[in-house]
Amino acid sequence: MKVCACQNITFDEIVEAMKELGNDAEAIRKRTDTGRGCGECLESGCEDVDLPFPDALKAAEAVLKQR
Repeated sequence: MKVCACQNITFDEIVEAMKELGNDAEAIRKRTDTGRGCGECLESGCEDVDLPFPDALKAAEAVLKQR
């Protein structure tokens, strides 16, 4: 699932960053470069992604809790 179209960031990359950095959204964003293009993926209104960054963080946290 694509989280950032400009930087081609996937949900799996968000999950991996969260494993290393915990729930620190700013650190995850910086590590993955999410939002460095147009920045629309940082809001829930971006139509170019499958899962906007805020939703990806919530989903990644849920995935990691299940593991």
